Amino acid sequence: MSVGVGASIHRSTAEAAYTRAVARGPRPEIIEVRSKDGTRIHTEAYGPVDAPVIVLSHGILCRLAFWRNQIFDLAGDHRVIAFDHRGHGRSQAAPARAYTFDHLADDLHAVLCTAVPDGRPAVVAGHSMGGIAVMSWAERYPQDIDSRIAAVALVNTTPGEILDHLRFLRGPERLIPLRRRTAQTVAPLARMPLPKHLPLRRQLLTRVAVGPGADPAVTAEVDRMLAGTSTRGRGGYGNLLVNMVHTVDPSKITAPTMVIAGRYDRISPPSRSEWIAERLPNLLELRTFDSGHCGPLERPAEVSASLRELADTYCGTTTPKAAGQ
Repeated sequence: MSVGVGASIHRSTAEAAYTRAVARGPRPEIIEVRSKDGTRIHTEAYGPVDAPVIVLSHGILCRLAFWRNQIFDLAGDHRVIAFDHRGHGRSQAAPARAYTFDHLADDLHAVLCTAVPDGRPAVVAGHSMGGIAVMSWAERYPQDIDSRIAAVALVNTTPGEILDHLRFLRGPERLIPLRRRTAQTVAPLARMPLPKHLPLRRQLLTRVAVGPGADPAVTAEVDRMLAGTSTRGRGGYGNLLVNMVHTVDPSKITAPTMVIAGRYDRISPPSRSEWIAERLPNLLELRTFDSGHCGPLERPAEVSASLRELADTYCGTTTPKAAGQ
């Protein structure tokens, strides 16, 4: 494992906000990670090297700072590892076609193999697209589940298809094909540079990404992350989402798994979490918090406590415990 001083920081608004947040919290170790196709995956580790390990996988158009509250809450007595998915944050932007479920799985696998010591199964938490990455990893690397994973947390996530359940898209079910064609038409626009100030974008995020009564600072933070995502990454993931017809199989995750839903989540509504929970062979619990789609930012204490519970219960064993043991 190669530990360095980190890559240079781009002086965008999002980067500056991230730098200020890091300055107030624990200092990270920067770990050199390369995915299967050679893409550089920016990875940071916090906390004691011999402590229980928690790996954090963020959602689309965000970055590892999305988990900043959990990092600050847990790094005092846990080894917390967070990474930027390809095309996000300080990770490398891959070619346009290198944004698939398999690439998500390969990136997570590279982080697990490089940043987590052998023989130390970790708690892996995935938010939104990060949860899809965890489920895709379990499908692609089933032989590694027992040795790499102690427990899993699937947070505000979905097994696939999003255009058939977005609550803010009103109208009869027969309009779903039209929604998809419209989304496929406008998806290339995601590759265009975003203006620094776009009030309508902030209003849309307030309506879609967070729950009622959420602190406006949460919306502003998500907006900064979105603006800081590379144009190639936005285009690649946008194309993945609007053309998503494959559903990942939660039943491939054989480790103990907690599912966390947001009561007011419009992007991955509670019904999706219920669907996942019903298919998990080792379900621990389905927890529903009073949040929208951004549970780790909206309800940070509850999410952190859930991850701590998983790590303190299941880490340190080479064979995952069955639920209820």
